Amino acid sequence: MIGCAHAERCSALPALVILTAYALLIVLPVALGWWLIGPARPWLDEASSAIALMATAALLLEFLLSGRFRVISGGIGMDRSLRWHQMFAQILTLAALLHPLFYLTPSGAAFQRPDDPGAVLGLDAASLITGTLAWLLLGLLTLTAIRRDDLPFKYEVWRISHGLGAALLAGLVLHHAIAAGRYSGMPALMAYWAFLLAIALGSLFAIYLIRPWRLACRPWRIAALERVGDRLWSLTLEPDGHAGLSYRAGQFAWLRLNCSAFSPREHPFSIAAAPSDGAALRFLIKEAGDFTRQIGGLPIGARAFVDGPHGALYLEGRREPGIFMIAGGAGLAPMLSMLREAAARGETRPIKLLYGNRHEGQIMAAAELAALAERLRLDLHHVLQEPPPGWAGLAGMMTPELIQAEATRAAAEGWIFLLCGPGPMIRAAHQGLRALGVPRRRILEERFSVF
Repeated sequence: MIGCAHAERCSALPALVILTAYALLIVLPVALGWWLIGPARPWLDEASSAIALMATAALLLEFLLSGRFRVISGGIGMDRSLRWHQMFAQILTLAALLHPLFYLTPSGAAFQRPDDPGAVLGLDAASLITGTLAWLLLGLLTLTAIRRDDLPFKYEVWRISHGLGAALLAGLVLHHAIAAGRYSGMPALMAYWAFLLAIALGSLFAIYLIRPWRLACRPWRIAALERVGDRLWSLTLEPDGHAGLSYRAGQFAWLRLNCSAFSPREHPFSIAAAPSDGAALRFLIKEAGDFTRQIGGLPIGARAFVDGPHGALYLEGRREPGIFMIAGGAGLAPMLSMLREAAARGETRPIKLLYGNRHEGQIMAAAELAALAERLRLDLHHVLQEPPPGWAGLAGMMTPELIQAEATRAAAEGWIFLLCGPGPMIRAAHQGLRALGVPRRRILEERFSVF
């Protein structure tokens, strides 16, 4: 799909706290500048400076938001934190690209006002060059991120170039802001930029050095690899010299398989095993891209590294009277993990699973799902886009209307809804559940398309 042994047990900040802190940190440089000097230029000039200051702060904070730090993603889900990163990056890009178009005050010492030496753009050749390069690079980074799937090179190449480009962009922006800006050269703002730059560089250091080093100290090995359907594989990893991973049923991990712990070749997959199953981790993987199409060639016994657990798609602590699962394709993996754990713990609540696939050969763990339906109060429904002759189950796309029809009673009774699968399926599920009046707090999800 789609992410220390005590991982998600660590404290995670709730969404409101994260958003509030993010907003305050972005507005703070504007507040400091206006408090220490005060606005003196035409309002469009001040608005443009404010946009630039907030965009600079947002740029440096993006490193933290995209770094897969559990204190941020643990409480809101990895997919949501990455969607926030994408959304904020697009807003930042728009603001930064518009920023130079608003200025009314000319630049250069010849236009300096005696009563306010700061009421002028301090553009010189160097700051003009760094500002122009930053302006162009920001647009390029955002465009290539949006169109990542259409680029003619692998994800790993894009990821490295995106990270290095973002670091270069931060340097260009800070030079331009300090050299040309009215406010950024003040000692208080200089200290603030140094603080945010330390956060950004610290994030890169943690992502590319500290985290891989910690993973290298806790290796795994590929214990089993089995084809379980049409382009479907079951991968089993066993810990090599350590106790394994502490996780919640429904979470996922980023895997490096048959490569170094420092390799950029990592991909997220939901854990299909249950915590009660033991130390081994099992993953259900569908061939869907360059990397997953090569899964079948992995050698048994090869080294692997597991970065996890990640994600907030789990039932632990939820007390709703029933559980409604909606999964598509490999999105079954976290549902299977939760069903296995539910069976092990003697879950008595009613459970309903809508599991969508294109055709019958793509159904994962069909026999195990049937067995779990016998052990649990599980109402299992397969949904096939291309059903075989005589198919007695649900047929067609996982549409809002289908979900609305199947979930009417569960919505009225206050069940929890768990979603995992491709973006179109998740959007259809949300649309159907909104029509039934299901509040957002009773919907948990992981989606593929954000990674």
